[in-house]
Amino acid sequence: MTANIPTTQNSRFKIGWTVLIIIAALSILGHLTLIFVLSHEATLFVGYTAFELYAFGVLWIPFRRFEKWAWIITWILPGGLAFPAFNNPEIAIYYFSAAALCTLGLLLTMPDFFKK
Repeated sequence: MTANIPTTQNSRFKIGWTVLIIIAALSILGHLTLIFVLSHEATLFVGYTAFELYAFGVLWIPFRRFEKWAWIITWILPGGLAFPAFNNPEIAIYYFSAAALCTLGLLLTMPDFFKK
């Protein structure tokens, strides 16, 4: 099975990918920090850190190779970021903002994944 890998990435793709990778990296750092700061909820933040590490890995390798499954599965990222905001209004602005930026990043990269 061969992948249809474009040889160049346009600026729209680079901006979208950069937004996604920065959000994933910042989320990893934030949740990793919260493991130690809010130790009574450490298990929750370990789970979110693992989720973000997986997203970062998918974004770093298969996403940049324009593998369609990676683009589709990356939609879990904004969903996973928005979910905690529904239950806690104190953090809603941060998580909804991150989810919105991830959605923007995915929409910016979409044309490159579905070219004919």
